[in-house]
Amino acid sequence: MATRFPVWGKVPEFTTFASLLRMTTKYGFSDVREQLLESIKSAYPTRLECCRAAKVLGEDVFGTPKPHPNAVLNLFTEQDIKFALPFAAYRAGMAGFSSLTSDEPGTVLPRLALASTMHGMETIRGGMAKLAYRVLCNMRLEDCRDGACVVNKGISFPDKRMEMLDQIYDVMVKEGKGDVLYSDLSLVNIVCVRCAKTPEQVYHLLRTTIWEELPRIFGVGKSWEEV
Repeated sequence: MATRFPVWGKVPEFTTFASLLRMTTKYGFSDVREQLLESIKSAYPTRLECCRAAKVLGEDVFGTPKPHPNAVLNLFTEQDIKFALPFAAYRAGMAGFSSLTSDEPGTVLPRLALASTMHGMETIRGGMAKLAYRVLCNMRLEDCRDGACVVNKGISFPDKRMEMLDQIYDVMVKEGKGDVLYSDLSLVNIVCVRCAKTPEQVYHLLRTTIWEELPRIFGVGKSWEEV
């Protein structure tokens, strides 16, 4: 009976999933364990293109009630689900500092996991901030042919120019960046298409680099091949 449960392709809610996973480890039900892990692979991808294509990511795959991302990270660490650890740590970090440091039962992260996750998010945020700074500096120096664009040197109001540059920084670092890997960067409503193209390309390259380094960033392996 164990091999027929859960239903193929259906992800149980988290408490059931966790209980089943622990049971498969304890009693050696390898076929059920593989079935459980297969059901969540698309939500905890190991390739960026799969992350971008997925309709459901992270703890959302477990439905309602949605588990706390820390609880998922704790389970995957306990059960040594290596392929899912980088993205699980990323999701826990993206939930924010107050969530990451939750003291609710089942959500308290061990000190090492907490430290590595916080360090990972600081690394990602720092990279985004540096990129935004470089983009803004380059835009200050460029001479755009579009007279209405913020990077045009002909704009005679410095305060207006700085206001628009601040908007660019907010878009790159704050707004819409609840998920750095999943969201796109769009500056076309702030600057002209020509001036938006380069920073958008650079952002894509940075996102690719972050993904490739995700295991190392969160201290769960030197590369994806190791997890």
